[in-house]
Amino acid sequence: MRRTFLRVFATGLALLLVAALALRSPAVLDRMIRRGAERAMAGQPEALFGDDALRVLVCGSGSPLPDASRAKACVAVFAGGRVWVVDTGPGSWNRLALLRVDGARLAGVLLTHFHSDHIGDLGEFNMNSWVMGRRDPLRVFGPPGVERVVAGFSEAYALDSQYRIAHHGAGFLPPAAAVMEARAIALPSGPAAAVQENGLTITAFAVNHSPVRPAYGYRFDYRGRSAVVSGDTAKDAAVVRAA
Repeated sequence: MRRTFLRVFATGLALLLVAALALRSPAVLDRMIRRGAERAMAGQPEALFGDDALRVLVCGSGSPLPDASRAKACVAVFAGGRVWVVDTGPGSWNRLALLRVDGARLAGVLLTHFHSDHIGDLGEFNMNSWVMGRRDPLRVFGPPGVERVVAGFSEAYALDSQYRIAHHGAGFLPPAAAVMEARAIALPSGPAAAVQENGLTITAFAVNHSPVRPAYGYRFDYRGRSAVVSGDTAKDAAVVRAA
């Protein structure tokens, strides 16, 4: 009995040592991450990306106050096989990922203004969509000042990106796709088209969120359908006109 126990113990210890060594191998870890991503994306809502319609998904509806069940401000708009995200409030990336939305299809982020409950997860959107396979820099649109926000998040996540590239390799995580590109939208004389591509037009318009200036809303037009995301605003004729 004692010998049997010792053999079982030795075999278990050997297996643990093999597993520990395997987990130190970048190739093994890469395979684990790929399989995890594949499992996470299994059953993803592919219908959201159909090019026959414009679709809207609320990925964050909370206020700045704590809420156990809701992420902060975030609206995802699907058109032409891509997803555009308006605002990235804290917790919103997690909500979108739990809904199995493919981050590799993230076409861009549009910020309405720069309160923390609207921008807190910007770094997570950039990092996680990159890990999930996004191959181009992430465009971040917003009012003038978006350059500072993007620069700040980029600096905060710079070491994280370097660690991940060093660990998994540039082939798996292309460095050029890890970056964000700020696209400031100026509205000197009224609403203006911020994006026009693949049949989609996104128009930015100013809203009243005093004392925050400027603050924007966005109108999406695609295949004869439209959706308007106001951002934070008081009652405002601009929102009525856009809608």
